[in-house]
Amino acid sequence: MNVPVVTVETFFERHAKSLQLKLEGKQIGFERRIREPTINRPGLALAGFYTYFAEKRVQVLGAAEQSYLKNLSTRQQHARFRALCSQKIPCIVASRGFHLAPELLSIAESAGIAVFRTPMITMKFINAATIALELDFSPVVTEFGSMVDILGIGVLIRGASGVGKSECVLGLIERGYSLVADDVTKVKSVEGRELMATAPDLTRYHMEVRGIGIINVVSIFGIGAIRIW
Repeated sequence: MNVPVVTVETFFERHAKSLQLKLEGKQIGFERRIREPTINRPGLALAGFYTYFAEKRVQVLGAAEQSYLKNLSTRQQHARFRALCSQKIPCIVASRGFHLAPELLSIAESAGIAVFRTPMITMKFINAATIALELDFSPVVTEFGSMVDILGIGVLIRGASGVGKSECVLGLIERGYSLVADDVTKVKSVEGRELMATAPDLTRYHMEVRGIGIINVVSIFGIGAIRIW
């Protein structure tokens, strides 16, 4: 199985809508890698303690971190934030709709670190972002076969080319079951305990049927005939 590489750009493109992320300032640092699938609150780091600092994670500034910075002198704010941005962190997210002061945003930009803002409460953002990253980091393998959801269980139909896999799947869809993927199925291991299957983006919702060609399953059978996951 391959473990995907998750960059700041990948994280933003996939989850900006669900996490309500907005880019603050310039589009920089998008090539930086997120190396751990969880979120860190850098409260101790802003106080100057960097032992065990989780620099591989997305850093979120919540109400406590923002309040702490505001209670420092301007000089201290800049020094503490500059020290944070000197670490190899992927990006910074300000929760609860907070805006970074222009001077702090400038420090992040100088260090090549993207800054985002979300109106979500800090803990809700951390929980949602952690779940999203766990999926992004899950190992993936590609299987050549078609998958159907039968009563909530994913059934992978495999066989040599031309034996009628797609026709078999089509017959199951006509009987009320749901298509997951046709011909090529991506299988992802979630937390090492569950397997989750989906179709490649290019072929999702579609099937190739001998004698007919490529069909859009949703257009013919309705939205209930497909499963995204």
